[in-house]
Amino acid sequence: MSEQTQSNAAKLQEAHVRFMLSRLQADGLLQTIDREVSEIYQWGATVTLEEVLDRDLLVKTVLRLVEHAPFNQALRDIVVKSTVTVIQSELNDGTNITSLVPKGEYDKAVSHFAQFEKLRMDIIHLILESPVYSELITDVLYHGIKDYVMTENVVVKKVPGVSALMKAGAKQLNKAMPKLEAAAEGTIKKFIAGNLRSSVELSEKVLNNALSEGNIKTIADHFWSTVSEKEFSKFKGYVTEQDIDDSIAIGDTLWAELRTTEYLHNMIAKVIVHILDENGSKPLAELATEIGYTQDYISDELKQILPGLLGREALWNLIEQRIRGNLDDFYSSEECSQALA
Repeated sequence: MSEQTQSNAAKLQEAHVRFMLSRLQADGLLQTIDREVSEIYQWGATVTLEEVLDRDLLVKTVLRLVEHAPFNQALRDIVVKSTVTVIQSELNDGTNITSLVPKGEYDKAVSHFAQFEKLRMDIIHLILESPVYSELITDVLYHGIKDYVMTENVVVKKVPGVSALMKAGAKQLNKAMPKLEAAAEGTIKKFIAGNLRSSVELSEKVLNNALSEGNIKTIADHFWSTVSEKEFSKFKGYVTEQDIDDSIAIGDTLWAELRTTEYLHNMIAKVIVHILDENGSKPLAELATEIGYTQDYISDELKQILPGLLGREALWNLIEQRIRGNLDDFYSSEECSQALA
């Protein structure tokens, strides 16, 4: 490239850079937004979702991100500190549920979810069938029977000194035969557990009745009257930064296990395929408009966002640097030299 050609290329490159930058400032930016969004929507009216997205590649990409996208300690620290900031914010002073959720909307939500009677009954049945519940109710019944025998039955109450005598006798018996009470407890609990079916069925009936649609609304009203006026700031003492960190760590561990499961991958693939089956043949512009992202909406939003964003010196310097860098590749090339020769 001759000296004159180099000089011409440098002048042309500088003019090109200034021209490109001018299209990202003031009225030039607004005109660029209108023009580019219009062009994109005109193009989007001629191509479908299937023509732009390869479903196999899309599925593989999403699954790769689900399985491998990082959530490390540094990111966790940001989440924890952000959560603590929200909890401890002075904005919570004087703010309560009624400031955010109108009572009418709360009542609508409660009424809606209270209708799911079959789901509610199945959940209650599942809980009461749990061995944990059986163990709990066995323990409650055992201690109730024991306390009644020792303190509340008619003989103990009516005959002076019998209660003290029984307790003293029990203590002496435990000293003489230390394993006897434990053996008796095990035998009694085993008997209770063996005959627990009717108690569980009764508990299920009681809970189903207690959690009827009408009673749920009553409970919800009581909750609202009790909690709705309490300021959010009163809940600061319930959790510490360490509690939040521990909770997020547990969630992170669970997610680390879940994100690799075949079930989750299959479900994600199924959802993506369903979306493409339902919408793949639609033109992109039509699909965007259907879900509310019209050409005017996109243009208006970009006009509100981009001027302030591009007005930041650090970002503007980067943009100018990258425009110059990319144009320099061309203006210093042999192709440019031949074109200017």
